[in-house]
Amino acid sequence: MSIEITVLFDVVPGRMESVAAAFQELCDATRQEEGALRFDAFRSVEHPDVVVLVEDWADQEAIDLHMKQPYVAEFLARTDGAFGRPPYVHRLRALDA
Repeated sequence: MSIEITVLFDVVPGRMESVAAAFQELCDATRQEEGALRFDAFRSVEHPDVVVLVEDWADQEAIDLHMKQPYVAEFLARTDGAFGRPPYVHRLRALDA
């Protein structure tokens, strides 16, 4: 069974353009990883300063490897100070699980 994660990011007003570019690069690189089944970033229609990251991973090992990639560190450096609060992480589980 894969691991599904959704992360909400509150972007500081005026930073969306640079944050969106950073997310796009992160998504492009991450999708090349063997254990990344899905890695997509969306901008909320109702809340224009919110980015929602939707992830699906083969297993915890794939997530751990992803977090060690240099482009993850580059993303974190590029977006430093761009979020109004820490990301809100949701590790998902089916209702019947």
